[in-house]
Order: sequence, then structure tokens, then C-alpha cells
Amino acid sequence: MSRARILSIGVDKVTMDEAVDRCIAFSKGDEPRMVVTPNAEISYRATREPDLAALINQADLVIPDGAGVVIASRILGDPVPERVAGTDLSTKLVARMSQQGRGRVYILGGAPGVAARAAAHLTGHYPGIRVVGHHHGFFKPEEEAGVIASIRAAETDVLFVGMGSPRQEQWIARHKHEHRAKVSLGVGGTIDVWAGTAQRAPEWMRRANLEWLFRIVKLGRVGRSLPPLAKFGLLVMARRMRGR
Repeated sequence: MSRARILSIGVDKVTMDEAVDRCIAFSKGDEPRMVVTPNAEISYRATREPDLAALINQADLVIPDGAGVVIASRILGDPVPERVAGTDLSTKLVARMSQQGRGRVYILGGAPGVAARAAAHLTGHYPGIRVVGHHHGFFKPEEEAGVIASIRAAETDVLFVGMGSPRQEQWIARHKHEHRAKVSLGVGGTIDVWAGTAQRAPEWMRRANLEWLFRIVKLGRVGRSLPPLAKFGLLVMARRMRGR
């Protein structure tokens, strides 16, 4: 599978169905795999942090989570097929595993109590899977070893990690060979959506590629998120003018 070059990172040229297929294949494998879901804000951050760019580029699957990444790929002349939103990928992956009657899922992230609510939601809606464990994302350093041991003991097929970027990606990369989950996905606020403590944009905004705007307004992050988004756009245009 080829990757489109978006400034400092490569993004896999996959459709949603292809991304789900790859995650299913990872979940049946023997080696721990990592899936990252960069949006424009994280892509811009990677241009300033070489270690983050290297981490993303070493992932087994990099999906174009944000509309900004998709638009950038088109401007740069190396388009990805479509947006693959991390929340949609995670939910479709769980649905596919449920249909197949297999899959051991562990949920890590969110505030205390949120992962448990997300686990109850998945168990209620997708009876074909097993949620084999869950833990909030605010554990102390001295609790980390216990969290890792819990994931490993559960023989986890799919680990959903929602700690915010880039912490979740850094945590997965650092510990995937310890907890041995077959595939780990950094899913940001997806756990909160499953738990019902966060709301996604209306369908019309998602179709119009405006979910990013809904998110930053809803979370009160306009002042924090708009500057890097604007800088990302300027870098993409500058790269286009230089002929990539």
C-alpha cells in the first residue's frame, strides 16, 4: 500500500473499507501493530517535532483522519482516496468483528468512569465481541505497569487508546511490545463518543468536511487550534509552489 506525502509524514492511500480490512488482518496476526490517525493539527506538529514525525511514519497504518489532510494531499498532487475518520474506523472495526463473532477488545482512555461506559455501549450494540478490559487514561506513573499487565493478560486483539495526541501515539509505540495487543489504535475522543460524554458533529457537517470546526468550537479550542491549522495550510501551499 502506497503512502501520500503530507509535509513530514506519509499517509496511507486507503479507503474506509480497506482500512478496516487491514485492521482485521492485524488483529489476527502475531506481531503487535500500530494505527495512527493524524489530522491537520497533528500533521503540522510533526513538521516541528522530528520524533513525532518518525513515530507516525513507522506506524503500520496511517489514516487520513482530518479533512485538512485529504485536501492537502490533493493540493500536493498525491491524493488519498477519501477521509477515514478515526471514530468511524473504530466503530466499523468493532462492527466487523462482531459480525465475525470474534474479537477481544480493551479500552484505555478518558476520564475515570468513561471507559467503563464505553465498554457497556460496545457490549450492548456489538454482542459478537468481548470487551476484555478497560481503564481510564489518567493513571499515575506507578500504576502504568499494572495497566500494561492487564492488557497483556487479557490477550487483547484490539486496543483502543484515547489519551489525546501525541500522548496516545507515544504511549502505544513505547509499550506495544510489552502489552502485546495485536493492534493498537490511537482514537482520541472516540471513547467519549461511545460513552455518550461527547457529541459528534451533525451528519451534514461531516458530509461538508466541517467536523473539525464543530470540534474546536464545541471544545472551546478556537484560539488553540486555528493557528496551527492556518500554518499547516500555508506550509502546504508553500510546498505546492515549490513543486513539492
